[in-house]
Amino acid sequence: MFSSATFSERRARLVESLPHEFCVVVPAASSVPSSADAVHGLVPSRNLYYLTGIVQEGTWLFMWRLAGRPEVKECLFISPYDEEYAKWYGTVLTREQATDISGICEIRFSGVQEKFLEKLVCKEGLRNFYFDWHRTGMGDFSGRGLSLVRRFRDAFPDVTVHSAGENIFRLRMIKDEKELQCIRAATELTRRGFEQAVARLKPGMREYEFEAELLYRWAFEGEKTPAFPAICAGGSRATCLHYGENRAVLSDGELLLIDHGAMKDLYCADITRTVPVNGKFSPRQRELMDLVLEVQNKAIQLLRPGILHRQWGEEVNTFYRELMISRGVINRPEDFEKYFYHGIGHHIGLDTHDEQVPQLPISAGMVFTVEPGFYSAEEGIGIRIEDDVLVGETGNTVLSEGFPRTPDEIEALMQK
Repeated sequence: MFSSATFSERRARLVESLPHEFCVVVPAASSVPSSADAVHGLVPSRNLYYLTGIVQEGTWLFMWRLAGRPEVKECLFISPYDEEYAKWYGTVLTREQATDISGICEIRFSGVQEKFLEKLVCKEGLRNFYFDWHRTGMGDFSGRGLSLVRRFRDAFPDVTVHSAGENIFRLRMIKDEKELQCIRAATELTRRGFEQAVARLKPGMREYEFEAELLYRWAFEGEKTPAFPAICAGGSRATCLHYGENRAVLSDGELLLIDHGAMKDLYCADITRTVPVNGKFSPRQRELMDLVLEVQNKAIQLLRPGILHRQWGEEVNTFYRELMISRGVINRPEDFEKYFYHGIGHHIGLDTHDEQVPQLPISAGMVFTVEPGFYSAEEGIGIRIEDDVLVGETGNTVLSEGFPRTPDEIEALMQK
């Protein structure tokens, strides 16, 4: 999908955001042990992939420029070929293959990265380093990237260390046309799984059976890993935003909330639909579906360049609150959060909740989810309608256009 020229151009734009003297280090993502000799599946570093196209475990990226030198140097460290490893797990990239993918000519074998860091400090005199590490809470596990940074700071207290994350996130927030193609492909795959699963939906089915139908379609088309674990929540369970058990029986007359998304070339879709288990919305369910759809249409209209993400959310909430009062859903403004208690949307791309810089205003080329909801525990109803939307200079594009979302479209699909 992406050429080596694309990755080279991204790295060049990253350099433009840095001072003359710098070193950028993007450490490898690695599998995490689970139990005995098993490991959890590798989650590739999205920043490494964005800059190099490489997803292989154990790959490091170095970029640096010395004081007084005009040229930027680049180096990839990759795992060397191991015959015994290949018998068990398969082969790894050759140097030539790594260069073809990334556009980086200098390829070294891993195992000496920390020595290389020491050389840049002690022999070359570099004093300005940008490391990529995953941010965590104060009480959370620091991870390998941040652990490396802490050891580096202890060893070289006179060296300045920054996070490279914000510089990379500023690039990732604006999607190019090929990235948009990937997101569209992910939403289309999500739609095909949704339509196949809905065709089999009926009262008495368990939530996990419905989820399995979604995953089957995606896996059948070669995408075995979803963008995130699907939420398939029937009835009052849909009022829990991150419900994930997906084990209950779906009853006649209930609504089923499906928050799901497939991946395509590591780019994510995030779509939510709410459907009647028996194929027909009740008058009350249809009334609330129409309410949420009206809010979503307004939220897409309010999503525009030049305002902050939080300002967009505040404007949508003001509209939704006034709409609830006018429709008699609530009597007091302070009751609004009883029925809607999450944000209106988030960035999406290589991550489902894609990386962002909160102080940057919304710009054309950004992609957001737009996902209003209505949650009434006393009625046993949870409704959310979510689509992926590209921000434009003069208007927005719904990348999930054609994905059934209105009550009429959903009923027509279920009656086929």
